[in-house]
Amino acid sequence: MSPSGQSALQRDPQLSVSHQARGGSSHPRDVRRAELEARITQQRLDVSHAMRDLETATAPIDRGWAKIQQYRGPLVLIGGLVAARGGFKPKKGLSLVKRGLMGWVMIRRLRVLFNK
Repeated sequence: MSPSGQSALQRDPQLSVSHQARGGSSHPRDVRRAELEARITQQRLDVSHAMRDLETATAPIDRGWAKIQQYRGPLVLIGGLVAARGGFKPKKGLSLVKRGLMGWVMIRRLRVLFNK
């Protein structure tokens, strides 16, 4: 019995399994155990479905993050080279950054143009 004086079967009617349907000779503890195992199985199924929904919903974010990680090394290398170059000749480094940005924008626009 719980502290409130009611068993879990009395508080939650969904847990109740007919004692007669199980043969009638089972100990109440065995009936309770079977009910809890059935409830746990259902909860596991619910969690499995929720995880599948979550993975589906976050798939675009995961793909974007993977793409960022794919280009992480080259971006760090280029950034380091630009920073090193900018330390010696700041104006030349700034013009390299501008050229690189313009090249990136052109490549993106060409991809959009040719993918249509």
